Amino acid sequence: MRMTWKQAITSASLAAVLVYTGIANEGTAGARPLSEADFESAPAQASVSAPAAAVSLQTAGKKTGAGYSFDKGITRVSLPAGTQSVSIANTNGTIEIKQGNVKEIEVHMTVTVHQATADEAKAVADKAGMKVSKGADLEIRTYSESYGNWRYPSLELTVTLPQGMKAGLQAETENGNLSLSKVSSTGRIELAAVNGNISASGIGNALKLHTVNGNVQVSEAKDRVEVTLTNGNVKAEQIAGALTLKATNGNLSVKDALAAVEAVTVAGNIHVKSRKVGGDWKVTTAVGNVELAWPGNAGVVVDAESAFEEIETDFPLTVKNHRASGKLGAGTYQIRAKSMAGLSLMQN
Repeated sequence: MRMTWKQAITSASLAAVLVYTGIANEGTAGARPLSEADFESAPAQASVSAPAAAVSLQTAGKKTGAGYSFDKGITRVSLPAGTQSVSIANTNGTIEIKQGNVKEIEVHMTVTVHQATADEAKAVADKAGMKVSKGADLEIRTYSESYGNWRYPSLELTVTLPQGMKAGLQAETENGNLSLSKVSSTGRIELAAVNGNISASGIGNALKLHTVNGNVQVSEAKDRVEVTLTNGNVKAEQIAGALTLKATNGNLSVKDALAAVEAVTVAGNIHVKSRKVGGDWKVTTAVGNVELAWPGNAGVVVDAESAFEEIETDFPLTVKNHRASGKLGAGTYQIRAKSMAGLSLMQN
């Protein structure tokens, strides 16, 4: 039985903590670099179960460097009135989501089969597809069967959502990347990936992102953003809403966060640089350096400490015994930082 992303996050987080505390047998947990290019199965059948879905016919296999690729065509799924959320799940493959000029949800699927003959690859692709279940939560799930030495085909989904869709959006991948771009009119969005990266840009609604063994990149977000990850790095830019980043093992990089910022990692460096301070900042790393930069005219109260190294700053703060504190300007917001290593507080 495959683990859900929540089970995977719990297991990976525990493993990373055991390694960090010295309980594990080998070394420290390492973030696994993944390329940016990069639920249980339903009964194997080559058609979508939802009666409202229309499916294009599968094309003949195309030989590629990776194996044989099969275009499964486009599945169109109507969105009934009263649908509260749309859930998309894919195992062993990618999901790319965007909004476009469509009246229904459109899902384009490509199946790639590795290390197989042309006939074997076609047989494997014929048994791969997606199942649609409708209700308050509309679910789209891929399925496939193993072949050879417990291999699975790679399934790539490109999903186009109707403009003006108000339902919430959930998407999950396992062993594949997940990308979301220019989605501005849905409800709350939640994305999760195990062994894959997540990228989100141009998003108009609240975002909640989870990864295990993968990196997160988010930019041009107009609402709040929450990220939790184990073994991976986060890069966040141009975030208008409150930003929360929590990592077990990874570096956190923030540029132009215009509201509150909370950035916490067990093992990793944290870098926050913003042209504006629009909320409280809370930044903590147990093993790593902290670098913060904000405008010299911002009104903040600063309380920062480093366990072992001297604090570097060009602000008029009181620096003594590895601690920097003071009120700058009106002192409207608080900036609190803790580091076991280097700590820098500089004017942006």
